[in-house]
Amino acid sequence: METTTLTLDEVRSLAKAILTGAGMNDAGSDVLADLVCKSERDGPRSHGLRMLPVYAQSFDSGYANPDAQPKIEQIAPGVLRGDGDNGYYQIIGAKARAQLIDMARSNGIAAFSCANTHHLGALRFDTEPLAEAGLVALGVVNSLSMVVPHGGNKPVFGTNPMSFACPREGQAPIVWDQASSVIALMDVRMAAAEGHDLPLAGGLGLDGQPTQDPNEILETKSLLPFGAHKGSAIALLIEILGAALAGGTLSVDNAEREAHGALNVKGGATLIAIDPSKFGNATFNEYVNRICAEIDGNGEARVPGDGRLNKRASAVADGVTVSTELLSQLRDLAGAS
Repeated sequence: METTTLTLDEVRSLAKAILTGAGMNDAGSDVLADLVCKSERDGPRSHGLRMLPVYAQSFDSGYANPDAQPKIEQIAPGVLRGDGDNGYYQIIGAKARAQLIDMARSNGIAAFSCANTHHLGALRFDTEPLAEAGLVALGVVNSLSMVVPHGGNKPVFGTNPMSFACPREGQAPIVWDQASSVIALMDVRMAAAEGHDLPLAGGLGLDGQPTQDPNEILETKSLLPFGAHKGSAIALLIEILGAALAGGTLSVDNAEREAHGALNVKGGATLIAIDPSKFGNATFNEYVNRICAEIDGNGEARVPGDGRLNKRASAVADGVTVSTELLSQLRDLAGAS
């Protein structure tokens, strides 16, 4: 596969051009262009440049609002509630961030829930800024039904990701995110586009059995939960904390999504922020550093999420490689916008 190297500035500029060309306002396109750039920088890259045609389609089809003007309301001392005006969650998430941080520092814990939004992209970029502000964060969002509950034969849950972030004294925060499925949908799509099997069975094939063939999984639209019944339980938790708590669309309620040919439902998102300094343990940071020290150097183990730091350093120094075919498609999209 032929590749081209782009600097991160070039990645961001290309993303910005495609998003504004698809009708996004300046503020919203800045947020999503940064998200695409960070995904190419840190991974998962399936959530980076390859997501741009999906974003553009959501606007072109009329499914998502490119000029969203989200609203936020404080409905309890520790609760913010948002209406995303049918735009992308990351836009309202950025708008709510400072107030959520202030509330967590005041109350010890605070939460932000939001409906009437779309969420595509890595969830870690919603939690990492809170950890950089000294808070522990947990974020969840439900998504398009693609995951078959353990023992079932039809999808009920979305890939329903979660993200955790925690400050780490003297180092970059601990930040990880993961889907409730064995593999994320965009990773399946990327494997199909690149013409190779998945590293392990990630969904059901045409015969109803687990398969590594990404094309069969895309046809059946049936992913497997990670860890069998344990992943199903996590997906259910996220469906409740995401859709039910926020009042978003359930993963299975996708008639509107199908009418627009979109990749996501307008699910619900919840972000919880905790100020560890308010919980009575003055040595919290020492605990975190001790836990991490027990993991680092323990064979080939590493603190979850730390792989992104090496990728980040390499991308900042050397740029990122992009398939020539994808780059051509994106430049055509930018030119057509």
